[in-house]
Amino acid sequence: MEKISLPVRIFAVVLVLVGAAGMLAMRTMGPSAEPVAIPLPAKPAAKPAAAPAKAAKAAATPKAPAAVNAPKAVKQTIPPTGFPTVVDRALRQHEVLVVSLVVPGARVDELAAAEAEAGAKLGGAGFLALNVLNEGVARALLKKIDAVQDPSVLVLKQSGEVALQLGGFVDRETVAQAAANASS
Repeated sequence: MEKISLPVRIFAVVLVLVGAAGMLAMRTMGPSAEPVAIPLPAKPAAKPAAAPAKAAKAAATPKAPAAVNAPKAVKQTIPPTGFPTVVDRALRQHEVLVVSLVVPGARVDELAAAEAEAGAKLGGAGFLALNVLNEGVARALLKKIDAVQDPSVLVLKQSGEVALQLGGFVDRETVAQAAANASS
């Protein structure tokens, strides 16, 4: 059998190293641990939504679409705590609520949510996972907390007060201790 020449061996090693570097680069291009800043739209964007309602009122003829538009405006009201409505519902049932902020489909976020849920159970708290890619959820969160980072864990008291905000991956023991501290 013939030996492989030195230039071919060097080329093969370089090719393997470049491939490994490329795979590492692709792996690190996943969800960022940096806070996600979601810009709020300018006020003119809200006016077009209100314009159809004004036009329906001005028509003075009762139509089915006008009746459908009225309940939608009611659903957009901010709940008492300022968090998304689903959080308010969960807070009515639990003294302490662990909220995991995740991007669906991101493996690290799913693992972090599973750990947060296990920690909530250990700490005797309720659990809720929120999708930070949902614009309504993100807006409500940004009004209550300074930055939205995924994954993150919020420990909320029943009053809606943020007892603790933990950024990044948090293990179940830390979440359980945070929930226990918030209930005392």
